[in-house]
Amino acid sequence: MGEQVTLRKRRVVALTRKRGDAGPYSVLRGSAGSVLLVLIITMVILAALSAALLPTLFTTEMGQVSATQAMKAYYLAEAGGRYTLPRLQDIAVGTHTFKFSDGSTFFEIEKISNTQFTSAGIVSEGTNLEARVVITYRLKGTFDYGLFGSDGVTIGNNAVVDGDVGTNGDNLDDISGNAVVNGEEEVSADKDMTPEDLPAGAASWTDKTSELDMSSNNQTVNLGAGEYYTAAIDISNNSTVNITGDVVIYVEDTTIASNNSTININSGASLTIYAGGDINLSNNSTSNPDQTPADFIIYGFAGCDSITLSNNSTTYAAIYAPTADITVGNNGIFYGSLVGKTITIGNNAYVYYDEDLQDIGEGGTDVEQYFN
Repeated sequence: MGEQVTLRKRRVVALTRKRGDAGPYSVLRGSAGSVLLVLIITMVILAALSAALLPTLFTTEMGQVSATQAMKAYYLAEAGGRYTLPRLQDIAVGTHTFKFSDGSTFFEIEKISNTQFTSAGIVSEGTNLEARVVITYRLKGTFDYGLFGSDGVTIGNNAVVDGDVGTNGDNLDDISGNAVVNGEEEVSADKDMTPEDLPAGAASWTDKTSELDMSSNNQTVNLGAGEYYTAAIDISNNSTVNITGDVVIYVEDTTIASNNSTININSGASLTIYAGGDINLSNNSTSNPDQTPADFIIYGFAGCDSITLSNNSTTYAAIYAPTADITVGNNGIFYGSLVGKTITIGNNAYVYYDEDLQDIGEGGTDVEQYFN
């Protein structure tokens, strides 16, 4: 009996120990596993978030770098423009590159004409971070409209104007209902209407006053290349002036060509008139076989108050007369540019603007910028 009792006690003790031993260690192992699992899940989530955010952060950083590079390029392009503007007339047409001492480009100028050029600013040339900004500069020049009347423009019935029309006034005065303008219509343009300067020494140029008084019948005068002065021009009654070279004439008073008379500008020649008085060109009195408006230019001074191109005439010319009332008669055809105090285009007339005239002159003080 004693041995049996002892054995039971031992079993109870042994069982108690086993249960006691298993209990505490089991709880500890469960807690440690839960913490480890939470840590692993947290690390996975953080890794996923990092992977998702990394491209965004990289893109944002690269965007900031690109924006900074572009801004630097813009400032360089603007610096190129500021450098070029006062030197434009002396720069040859074409591309001109300006470089740092290490050979990299900082701006590049392309002259298109005397009134237009581009300036390109370049940063980090030839690398993945290269930035390039181009600014186009256009100077508002003498002949930048088909028709411009500082005080207004009037266009008659069934007339057609291919080109921009502008005025410094609040409205264009009168464009008839049946008239067609294929171009922009600009008011309050604030265009500089300062008269052209008379070239130095013009009053002492070779005097042609007697030769250009051609009021008698059937006279012919040939003018070769040169600079000439005349008190007036009066070509009438089937008379002809042949312009055979590049001719410049200062006319102190009136210029008249009428009654089947002709100012004939030969192929390859040109005529520029500085007019101190009124001008009347009638009945197809000018002939320009090359049909190039730039070959016949008229600058009117303060005494030039009226310029008339009569009915049914065809004229290729560029006329700038800030104080003049300029009229193209009924059924007249005009190719070029007309700039005056007022412009009147007759019924059924046709005006075509020649964009090549933008290249004439040095351009005005107003500058238009186009950013790319």
